[in-house]
Amino acid sequence: MACARDTTFEDQLETHRPAIRGYVQSIVGDAAGADDLTQEIFLRAHTRRETLRDDSRLLSWLYRIATNVCRDNFRRQKSHGKPGPKEIAPYDAVEQDHPVAAAGPRLDQALEQDEMSSCVQSYLAGLPDPYKAVILLHDMEDMTNPQIAKMLGVSLPTVKIRLHRARGKLRDTLARACSFSSDDRGVLVCEPKQDE
Repeated sequence: MACARDTTFEDQLETHRPAIRGYVQSIVGDAAGADDLTQEIFLRAHTRRETLRDDSRLLSWLYRIATNVCRDNFRRQKSHGKPGPKEIAPYDAVEQDHPVAAAGPRLDQALEQDEMSSCVQSYLAGLPDPYKAVILLHDMEDMTNPQIAKMLGVSLPTVKIRLHRARGKLRDTLARACSFSSDDRGVLVCEPKQDE
């Protein structure tokens, strides 16, 4: 029976490989490096299978591993004097004095609640990779905006605008797709809206 579970686990891992690889490439900015790091991420996931307590949180668990692997890679490069900043995508260009509010709930707070976890994860996976990267690094890994800018090789205003846009997109998507209510314990519950 353990073999069947491992096979299922491997199949589930593989379904998330493209999303994780895209996320990694948005952080490291190079396809070959993203391939190598993705391989390392999936090797870690396989060897640390027992640390996943809830299979419904597989995707967020993989993103956490991916973030840690990318962070380790960044530290290795930094210690060898290879920061390698990337170009800023045109849609992320922002004026230095552009006011960017940090509006929206923190992702980690939403994911802490079991009732919301799978719902939020599914919509988080649909965000463009540059937005997904900043929201995961900021809200799940507690990195500051300057730390994220340095790690991603982009400007601080770019990080701020990506975080603002990521939260806005996630908030808008959740508002369109989900109904929110509080249960008898006062816990926020997310349920998919029924198609009319």
